[in-house]
Amino acid sequence: MKLNQLKKPFLGILVLVSLFCFNANALVDGDTSVLQSDISGTVTDDSGMPLPGVTVLNTQTNDGVATDFDGKYTISASQGDVLQFSYVGMQTKEITVGSDTTIDVVLTISQLDEIVVIGYGKQKKINLTGSVANIDDEELTKRPINNVANMLQGKLTGVRINQGSGQPGKENTYIRIRGTGTFSGAGSNPLVIIDGIAGSLDNIDPENVESISVLKDAASASIYGARAANGVIVVTTKTGNKEGIDISYHGNVAYHSAAVLPDFVNNSVEYMEMWNTAHSRQGIPNLFSQSQIDSYRNAGPNDPQYPNFNWLDHSIRTVPVHRHNLSVSGGNEKTHFYANLGYWDQEGTVIGHNYKRYTGQLNLDTKITDKLTFGTNISMAIGDRKEPWLTDSDFLLIVYGAQPMYSPYLADGSGRYSHNAWPEFWVNRNPEFVANEGGNFFESKNIRVNAFLKYDILPELTWEIKGSIDYSDSFNKFVNYPIEAYSFATGEYYSDGWPVFNGVRNRFEKSQLPTFYTTLNYSKEFSGGHNVSALVGYNQEEFHWRYLEGSRRAFNFPQLTEINAGNSDGQGLGGTATEWAIQSYFGRLTYNYKERYLFEANARYDGTSRIFKDNRWGFFPSVSAGWRVSNEAFMQDVDWVDNLKLRASWGELGNQNIGNYPYQDVLSTVAYPLGSGLDQGVVQNRLTDKTLEWEKTTSTDIGVDLSFGNGLFSMVFDWYKKETTGILRRAEIPASVGLSAPTINFASMENKGIELLLGHKNKVGELSYAVDFNFSKNKNEVTKVSAPSYGRNSTVEGHPIGEYYMIEWDGIFQSQAEINSAPTHPGNPQPGDLRFRDANGDGVINGDDRVFVDGVQPDFTYGGNINLQWRNWDMSVFFQGVEGQKYYLTWWAFWPFTQGTAPTTDWRNAWTPQNPSQTMPALWTFSTYGYTPMSGTENTYYLQDASYMRIKNLQIGYNLPKEVCEKIKLKDARIYFSGDNLFTFTKMKHVDPERLGTEWWSTRGSVYPQTKILSMGVKLKL
Repeated sequence: MKLNQLKKPFLGILVLVSLFCFNANALVDGDTSVLQSDISGTVTDDSGMPLPGVTVLNTQTNDGVATDFDGKYTISASQGDVLQFSYVGMQTKEITVGSDTTIDVVLTISQLDEIVVIGYGKQKKINLTGSVANIDDEELTKRPINNVANMLQGKLTGVRINQGSGQPGKENTYIRIRGTGTFSGAGSNPLVIIDGIAGSLDNIDPENVESISVLKDAASASIYGARAANGVIVVTTKTGNKEGIDISYHGNVAYHSAAVLPDFVNNSVEYMEMWNTAHSRQGIPNLFSQSQIDSYRNAGPNDPQYPNFNWLDHSIRTVPVHRHNLSVSGGNEKTHFYANLGYWDQEGTVIGHNYKRYTGQLNLDTKITDKLTFGTNISMAIGDRKEPWLTDSDFLLIVYGAQPMYSPYLADGSGRYSHNAWPEFWVNRNPEFVANEGGNFFESKNIRVNAFLKYDILPELTWEIKGSIDYSDSFNKFVNYPIEAYSFATGEYYSDGWPVFNGVRNRFEKSQLPTFYTTLNYSKEFSGGHNVSALVGYNQEEFHWRYLEGSRRAFNFPQLTEINAGNSDGQGLGGTATEWAIQSYFGRLTYNYKERYLFEANARYDGTSRIFKDNRWGFFPSVSAGWRVSNEAFMQDVDWVDNLKLRASWGELGNQNIGNYPYQDVLSTVAYPLGSGLDQGVVQNRLTDKTLEWEKTTSTDIGVDLSFGNGLFSMVFDWYKKETTGILRRAEIPASVGLSAPTINFASMENKGIELLLGHKNKVGELSYAVDFNFSKNKNEVTKVSAPSYGRNSTVEGHPIGEYYMIEWDGIFQSQAEINSAPTHPGNPQPGDLRFRDANGDGVINGDDRVFVDGVQPDFTYGGNINLQWRNWDMSVFFQGVEGQKYYLTWWAFWPFTQGTAPTTDWRNAWTPQNPSQTMPALWTFSTYGYTPMSGTENTYYLQDASYMRIKNLQIGYNLPKEVCEKIKLKDARIYFSGDNLFTFTKMKHVDPERLGTEWWSTRGSVYPQTKILSMGVKLKL
């Protein structure tokens, strides 16, 4: 469906919603002449459970009552009076009386009594001695996106999240907790735990998430031992309430567009003349003749034969996206249930891309007896994704490289695809036929089934056993066939579209992860204020994966895309399987005295099949302690301090993701001559190290938690140090050995940093507001490496991993005299070319002048939220930023005419003798030839400042008054308008600073653009 087809109904909905909100206020404002009346209502917690014994106080008259067993109350009040609702363990709430005589109130848990999910359990937040960040579902689901990881971005200290791509269903989200943990193949991705079992954030519908906790230090994460070196993300899904049944619907309609795109020159005459200018300066013959240029200059403004075609506007559009979630939850004193069905339909902003996802969730727990509880969590995710047969950045490159002198189809109306403007000019493929013909199709399924039994042996002793199976499979069909393409100006046949495969390839994959664990949990409060809890457990996991692939080429009828329709000549077949297992024993002991002195110890003993039997078991302990100074007797008169806690922790963690069986001697089959023929044999082609162990991380954390003024202000501060040792590296051996070097534990690395979270909330009249700000700074350093690695991104002791190492840009040559007096530069530069600094002073610019340059990692990251609520209206603003990050940009991003890519409009201000710029070089062309003075040396001119601050989300919502909801048979109704990635403040031009990386392909600047989202949604509860 086209965008303009949806504009009118969408605008109509906006008008109707605005009128309805206005009239809804009118319905409840009513007559304000009544001076006094009985106000009644029900007080519940956020799960809908009635709260008996809540104190309801009229602050004007000091009259007070308490709610009954069903949470109901009645109190006399006048309009303008303020009713205060207070309950132990809950946040006090004040409501100004209006014309309503019924006021229902929901109380939420006080920050001091907030419960946080940790490894294999829960704990009061005030009693935590480790570093744990958490976020609830209300805050998590404000952004109208479908990826849980991206929803965490900028929300938590010490957690850096970068969305690698805006492609639907393939966001490639990057998560780092307290820096990069290793530079080996073991990776720096955190462990994800979903309802107690290892899983993936990609398979969760955000609508089903109740809370997320991030375990950042060893004290909180060591309970997961050999898999927790990079931190742990613990996800808890929703459960049913204890009374009644709620049916909820959440629908959202959005328009997605690209957040940032290059601003290319799209005028055909200007494009051709700029390219000729660059050629002339470099001593290359003109590419375009004067008659070719004049034919476009003299054409009419809308002549289809002589276009000024904007390929970016054509290929990257504004598209509609919609999502729907329907849930049913409820229960009674014994049984609770939650069920949800979700649907997401996202057309890509880039042509040729789309994604659909179907999700389901069923959570159930029931008391079989007073002591025995059974429960299950069942989830499903089905994905259907399509992309062109040239994928990822490669497709964006052909969009960038398409020239303005031709459009996707010939101008004669025949519907034939174009390839280039004239037959003599090489151009990469037409994006239109790559998007429309054939493609890369993915179908994926993930099913997770958990079941548990929980038995209360004693009031203070509980035994739990849980089993799970996580099953995934996928099917990928790659279809590619020749397409006739023609030269736009002449109509001559030019190419068959240059297929990369010319056939069909099918690939099946499946994996399963059975998990079993059991725990025994003891918790008791002894007289005198002594509180003790202990946990012991056993865990076992097995992972199995296999794939099978088949292909055929040269299909007589390309539209028949099944394998059997292809030619068997040159067909291919492949497949393999792999598996690993881990077995674990773990425990935790916690103690607190009157919630004043806190202590916790954790330990895990892991054994993995990935390591040789002599070394496969590892022990990972941690200890932590806390002192709640605010609970001391000498602090009792300091009543403005709610909580002051000092805490410290130390522990060891592991990383078992070192590959599958790197210690094993592997034999490869070879053919060797024997007599007059060839015979089959085997040969060892690599050395191995049987003493190989997993990488280990030692973590130290010191923190302070502070809140005062009854929650008016709050602060959480952490200092940490992480040391990773035994990082896997290839051993240095002489080539004469004749075998590949073994993988050994040798390198080490350190991360140090600070984290700060500030919060403030208050109420002024009828306006409630809350503000929070988070700040994280991490410093990374390689402390040991077998042999340094030098290049644009280097690995050298005493420097951050991948630190930039290159020649420094020192300006632009303004004259030949300046060139003659400068150190000898590579490639015979001209006035207008880059000048470099002679770092070692030897008079020659070469590799010896390279220096280390910071910016491969940011100086710090930050984020913040502003939440406002007035009557039934609310507004929230979320911003996020990075400071000090730099990215290296060349090729399509910054080198003019790379494979025909038009220059960006900045090049209109290129250096000339009449415009002696010190920031913009003379126009040049990389083209097919390259140009050494500009492209032959890696230098800091192309190192761009990627610092940014982005308004990630702005949302305005309206909650229909209770009286209106009752009239239309609803419990609750909310309408909201939301904007995502609305504004970005950065020095970087033409490229989104948020999504780039240091990989070689990211330097090209052609990443699927991140999306700007404008949406409207509705939440209804029956």
